[in-house]
Amino acid sequence: MDEPIQQVWHRAMEPIRKIAVHEQVVDRFRRAIHLGDFLPGDRLPAERDIAERLKVSRESVREALRVLEHDGYVVSRRGPSGGHTVTGLNEPAARTLKRLGADRDGLLHLMEFRSANECLAARLAAERRTRADLAALRQSIAALRNAREIAEFRRADACFHLAVAVAARNAYVERAILDAREAIFLLHDNLDYDLVLDTTLKGHTAVAKAIEARDGDGAQAAMADHMHTALDEIRQVLSADRRALKRTA
Repeated sequence: MDEPIQQVWHRAMEPIRKIAVHEQVVDRFRRAIHLGDFLPGDRLPAERDIAERLKVSRESVREALRVLEHDGYVVSRRGPSGGHTVTGLNEPAARTLKRLGADRDGLLHLMEFRSANECLAARLAAERRTRADLAALRQSIAALRNAREIAEFRRADACFHLAVAVAARNAYVERAILDAREAIFLLHDNLDYDLVLDTTLKGHTAVAKAIEARDGDGAQAAMADHMHTALDEIRQVLSADRRALKRTA
């Protein structure tokens, strides 16, 4: 077998890693928090309810909650009004910023991946959208306009991009968009909220108008502009963070 073919074969046949049940529960909750299903200050459901919903044991849920608490996603409180509450996400945000700041090539590759899929989704959505899809886009833009803090902004932003992905009617594209957003979401917590809100509203509105008009080229171009602006804003955050680290060194 030729060496290039062998390299491809080795990539396709990587060792299988057994994933513990509690790790899968952790992944479910991280994604839910990242996409804004749970905002800072929200209480998670009771252990019993989580176990029933995910069809896992309560011990797996307890172990997952311990991991989430250790990683700074939730805090636990005892007593009648106790339970697990989502934190302000300061620790996860700091780790995300440090990781992406140290891997500029990885960040660029992630944004390239995200842009390609978001632009494709916008084009497909313009061709396949329904009235219900348009209503979801309008609702997400209204929620974004009414957002009063970064967590609400993050949820409304995620809702818009998910609505575009759903309207595209392509499960692979939808999954790719969710994966990319989850990998980068916490950078929003370090952006200039007022500035980002303005540019995001403009970008979302332009994309939604093109989708409503069934303008595939226009929707793709508007999404490309929106992704370009987002990348510039992220680069500014990472550059500012690197300068701050130098000042404190």
